Amino acid sequence: MEVEIEKVAPMHVAYVRHVGPYQECKKAWDELCVWAGPKGLINESAKFLGACHDDPEQTPPEKCRYDACITVPEGTPVSGTVQSMTIEGGDYATLLHKGPYEKLGQSWKTLFLDWLPTSGRKVVCGQGGKVSFEQYLNDPDQTKPEDLLTILHVPLAD
Repeated sequence: MEVEIEKVAPMHVAYVRHVGPYQECKKAWDELCVWAGPKGLINESAKFLGACHDDPEQTPPEKCRYDACITVPEGTPVSGTVQSMTIEGGDYATLLHKGPYEKLGQSWKTLFLDWLPTSGRKVVCGQGGKVSFEQYLNDPDQTKPEDLLTILHVPLAD
């Protein structure tokens, strides 16, 4: 697995927050898609992201926070459980994960435990809208688990 540094532009997103084990976030995605679909927001330019706020090795699973996100034009009105935020741009360490979502934890560990300590870079999660996030490149309902592609993003200090 090869880690790259990527300059990411700020992204405005609509999201639904899930609190609990990361592997149980499907309800948040369902709520977000039910809201976004009729508004025409699920289209070829939309990016599907998962903002991961907690380290499941440090935070009890029932307290882990995850935001199911879709990029939307700034100023898009939100309602109900759907909120909006901007994921700040800047330098991010990125790693492409190929395979089932259940194995994402192994790729996150590779990034944080193997690459980061020897990289000379510092992480800035939770500061000024910078969060670690996953970008889902294909649809899990139409893709075999072993063929799923997810890019992990970790915000770095400038």
